[in-house]
Amino acid sequence: MTAKGLSREVLIRTALKIVDRDGLDALSMRKLGAELGVDPMAAYRHLPNKEALLDGVIEAVSAETSIDIDTTLPWQGQLRQLIEANLQSMLAHPNVLPLLAQRPLTTPGSLGIVERSFQIMDRAGIPLREAALAINVMGLLTVSLAVAMSASQNDPRSSEQFQQLFASLPRDEFPVIVKAMETGQFIENYDQILEFWVSALLGKLERNL
Repeated sequence: MTAKGLSREVLIRTALKIVDRDGLDALSMRKLGAELGVDPMAAYRHLPNKEALLDGVIEAVSAETSIDIDTTLPWQGQLRQLIEANLQSMLAHPNVLPLLAQRPLTTPGSLGIVERSFQIMDRAGIPLREAALAINVMGLLTVSLAVAMSASQNDPRSSEQFQQLFASLPRDEFPVIVKAMETGQFIENYDQILEFWVSALLGKLERNL
């Protein structure tokens, strides 16, 4: 590629490719230039610094979240659909998760999901202040869940090993944990965790209508 063929979109897409393949630490303007076969200085015409590049990577992941949700659903169902779509887009890029956990959405290209969330809640009659708080909760908990789910896929310890560990705890010191394990109430299913916090969030919003 020549410098004339560069654009912000091309640079961001290539940066995400590098992070997906090699990890966040591998991303630099020099590596980006080498990947595209151009002088790294050419990238600075479109992205002024490394911070802008990192914001662009977040934007690329956020843009993958489909905001074309089923508007025939009640507002609660629409929010659920949006949260699940956002979670899936995050899980598709595990190497970007630390970045998503550290940096807020700041570019216009990354704010589509935020605007869509506001629209859903505004139409439902939820005050904007409450909607803003809900959006922050949605973002923080979704990325936290994505980090946990991604880490569990690479954890060599099995669910059975965790169960054995908790089951072997001294009953006199951890009576309720042992009871929960023995009765099968120690939940490790991420779908159930997602359902629990989404239901709690929606319940809070419903009470404020």
